[in-house]
Amino acid sequence: MLTKDLIRFSRNRQSRIFPRFLNVDDKVTQNLVEELINLYQTGVGQSREDLADLALPIINAHRSPLIAKGINKLLLDRSVFREPDKDVAPFRAKVFAAAAKLLKSDDDRMDSLSYFRQVVGQEQQKDADELAAELHGDLPIRQPLQSFEEIPPVKLIHRYNLAQAQGLLFNSTKTSISFKEPDVGKRRFFFRYLRFFRLLARLYKDGGDRYRLELDGPLSLFDQTRKYGLRMANFLPVVVLLQEWKLSAAVKPEQRSGTLQLDQNDGLISHYRITTAYIPDEFKIFAQQFKKEAAGWKIQKVSPLLDLGKQELAIPDFSFRHESGLTVHIELFHRWHKGALGRRLKHMDGLKKKIPLVIGADLYLKKDPQTLKVMEGSSWFEKHGMNFNAFPPVKRVVKVLESFL
Repeated sequence: MLTKDLIRFSRNRQSRIFPRFLNVDDKVTQNLVEELINLYQTGVGQSREDLADLALPIINAHRSPLIAKGINKLLLDRSVFREPDKDVAPFRAKVFAAAAKLLKSDDDRMDSLSYFRQVVGQEQQKDADELAAELHGDLPIRQPLQSFEEIPPVKLIHRYNLAQAQGLLFNSTKTSISFKEPDVGKRRFFFRYLRFFRLLARLYKDGGDRYRLELDGPLSLFDQTRKYGLRMANFLPVVVLLQEWKLSAAVKPEQRSGTLQLDQNDGLISHYRITTAYIPDEFKIFAQQFKKEAAGWKIQKVSPLLDLGKQELAIPDFSFRHESGLTVHIELFHRWHKGALGRRLKHMDGLKKKIPLVIGADLYLKKDPQTLKVMEGSSWFEKHGMNFNAFPPVKRVVKVLESFL
């Protein structure tokens, strides 16, 4: 995504924020993108510093250097630079020690820089210029380009436009998303990734295949704002895949806040593909251990939306089916879910009918006295709740699942 200094937007008198998207058909923009892509395609083996020097005249020659810097940033994100050699630091110390010894010698010729460099190089059996380049090979600017993930120019322009909106969402306080998606596969993909990014979401069904989400933004949190902001920005490409959608967010790109409004008519193109969701390693390990240790229970491949009443829905992290036919769901609340945890427990405590939903809360949340008080005062959490550190252990999960048997 783009950093704050590379975001381009305008603002009207009503504090509406308008991202300044690029025209994909603009020839000047296409030429800029093609030139910068070619630089990285042919730049394998060159250092980060050399590539920056080569990119600078291209950037400065464009009618908007800020646009060119943004495109260049996205290309850098697609570049892999070789990790520095761990032996550089000891080798540098050795060379410096030898050079210091030479300077203390009685040889008057050491006053000449060229002679001094030549002698130091000879002692290390290297050319002086070659040796000088190796001495600081562990600096980031000296790392050579190892590989570059190629991208067609038009796709990069679309990626730039999406990155503009992502950069604004990174500094948001609240986001509302309403959407309609008749494709069941796309809906599942959307909800799966909503949980995958662990966003603070209140989900409502507005009838038929229409849904509405209310998400807390990173700036509404007291800690973990950068990590959460990145998750919020990375979720936008999932929203863009929907057939019909509208997003409204309170953002703060500068000192003043404003409102960002986007929908399917803005021409944003997602670079995500609708495939089977990536499964993190901890989920795979948990599933394997659960299969071995949890007699009578099986993990469901798909967790359905759970109707909690009062038009509110939950998106479980896991669903488990007991051999008796009972299905129990688990919803996990992580360290930035303090407000969401309180709302959910209040909702569950007020239910007249019993819904098979286990509430898991990160141990980190117990550090907050108010949140701890909420958990200790919840009859639902007392019966059907659990704490976990990083990821729930199988034995604890099984114990709380059995509270519904």
